[in-house]
Amino acid sequence: MDYLQRLYAWLRRLMGDELDDRLKRYFLSGAYKSLRLQGAIAALTFLTALFIARTTGEEGFGIYSTVFTWVAILSVGATLGLDDLALKQLPLYQAHHRHDQIRGFLRWSNGWGLLSGVGVAAATLLVARATDIKGLSNYWGYYCWAVWVIPLFVLMHVNQAALRGLQQIGRGQLAEKVVQPLAFFVLLVGCYYWQGVALTDLQAVIARLGAFMVTAVAAFYLLYKGTQAYQSATLSYEKQRWWRRCRYFGLTSILYIFHTRMDIIWLSYYETAATQIAHYNAALKLSDLALIPFAVLYRVTAPMFSILHAEGDWVGLQLFYTMTTRLSFGLIASILLGLLLLGHWLLGWFGPGFRQGYPMLMILCGVKLLHVFVGPVNYLLMMVDLEREATGLLLLTVIATTAIHHWWVPLYGTTGAAWGTFAGTVLFELGMVVLAYRKAGIMPTVLGRFFQKKQP
Repeated sequence: MDYLQRLYAWLRRLMGDELDDRLKRYFLSGAYKSLRLQGAIAALTFLTALFIARTTGEEGFGIYSTVFTWVAILSVGATLGLDDLALKQLPLYQAHHRHDQIRGFLRWSNGWGLLSGVGVAAATLLVARATDIKGLSNYWGYYCWAVWVIPLFVLMHVNQAALRGLQQIGRGQLAEKVVQPLAFFVLLVGCYYWQGVALTDLQAVIARLGAFMVTAVAAFYLLYKGTQAYQSATLSYEKQRWWRRCRYFGLTSILYIFHTRMDIIWLSYYETAATQIAHYNAALKLSDLALIPFAVLYRVTAPMFSILHAEGDWVGLQLFYTMTTRLSFGLIASILLGLLLLGHWLLGWFGPGFRQGYPMLMILCGVKLLHVFVGPVNYLLMMVDLEREATGLLLLTVIATTAIHHWWVPLYGTTGAAWGTFAGTVLFELGMVVLAYRKAGIMPTVLGRFFQKKQP
C-alpha cells in the first residue's frame, strides 16, 4: 500500500503543477482501476489466442481470424455510434442532474442498438450466401454462428459506454474486459476437453458466441445496478439531437475500425493462404498488447474531454490531453521495445511457423508507436463538436489506405499489408493533428504544450 501511495504521488508530480487537481485525481483514479482490469485480462486474452492457434493449427487460426475481423467491423458499424454518443452526452446530463434524459437515452439507445445488431447480422448472412465475396461466401458455415455476436456486442458496448459516461469507470469495463475474455477462455477449455483434447476453428467460433451471450447479460445487470438512481425518473428524449450526432459518430466508428483492420480483409480478398493470414494476425495480436495503456487512456479521458469542452476550459483541455498522452506514450514505448527484442521468441509460442510473422511485427510496432505519440485525437474531436470534420477526413484517409492496400497486397502479400497499414496510419494521424490544431486550437501529440495556440 505504501508503494502504491508513493507511485500515485510520483505520477501526480509527473503530470505537472499546472494541471488542475480535479483532473489529476479523475485520471489517475480511473486509470488505476482500468489498468488493473486491462493488465490482468490482457494476459488471459493473449493466452486464449495462443490456445486457439496451438489447437486449431495455422490454417484454423487464419480462418478464425478472418471471420472475426469481418464480425468486428460489422459489430462496430451496428453500434450506430451510440457508444460514443453515450460518452459525450451522459456526462453532461449527469453534471446538470438531468435524470430524465439519462433514463430516456438508455432506453432509446438499447432499443435501436438491438434492432441494428439483429438487422446487420441477418444482412450479413444474406450477403454471405448470395454473393461471392472472398472472406464471406467461402466461410458461410462459420458465419451462421459468428454473426449473432453482432447484436450481443452492440448491447454490451453501448451499455458499458453508458456506465463510463456516468463516470463509473470500473463498472463500465467489467463485462467487456473481464467477463467476456474469462467466459471465452472457460468455454474454449470446456470444448477442448469435451471433444477429447481437440478443438476445431468452428468450435472456437461457437465458444466465442457463447461468451458474448454471457457478457451481454452481465452488461445489462451492471447497467441496472449502476443506474438505479435514475430508474424512478420520468422519460425524456432528445431524439433529433441524438440522431444528428449519431450520424457522424457511427460513420466515424465504422471507418476507423475498417481503417485499422482492412489489412486482413484485403489479405482474404486476394485469397492469401490462411496460414499466412494466421502469421500476420499473430504479429498483430502481439503488437496490440502494447496498446493496453492506450485503451485505458481513451476510455478514461473521453468523458472529461466532453466536460472540459462544455465548461470552455481550453487551457485545461490542452494540458489534460498532453499530460495523459505523455504518460501512456512512455509506458507503451517501453512495451514496444520489449516486443521487438523478444518478438521472435514470443511468436514461437503460437507455433514454430508463426516466427515468419516477425517482419510484420516490426512494422506493426511502428504503427502503434506513431498512434500513441499522437494520442486519442479522434475521441478528442468527437467530444469537442468536430465529429463532422473528423468523419470527412477519416473517409478520405480510408479511401487512400484502401488504394495502398489494393496496390501493395497483391505484390507483397502480408508484408505489403503491414506497410499499407503503416502508410495509412501516417496519413490518418497527420490529418487529425492538423484538424485539431486548426479547428479547436488543441495540439495533440506528446509535444502539445509547446505548440498550443489560442482557442478560436
